[in-house]
Amino acid sequence: METATLSTKGQLVIPSRYRNALHLQPGDQVAISLEGERLVIAPTKATKARLVTGRGGRKLLVAPDDAPPMTTESVKVMLADFP
Repeated sequence: METATLSTKGQLVIPSRYRNALHLQPGDQVAISLEGERLVIAPTKATKARLVTGRGGRKLLVAPDDAPPMTTESVKVMLADFP
């Protein structure tokens, strides 16, 4: 188990290995709940697919859990809009 330190403003840094595993990016929202004496932090469900940068700078397409299968054409449209 890893530990983190709470700042004087009540802020907590999520270690990078967990942010990377969950594909969390700056500005992403997370749900926070209390289960007994445990603080549980979980990513909120995304409503649309998004591109994230994976290991080595490689782009990854991350879709919501309930998303229909992606087609080649829909991926091309998304990539055309990506800066």
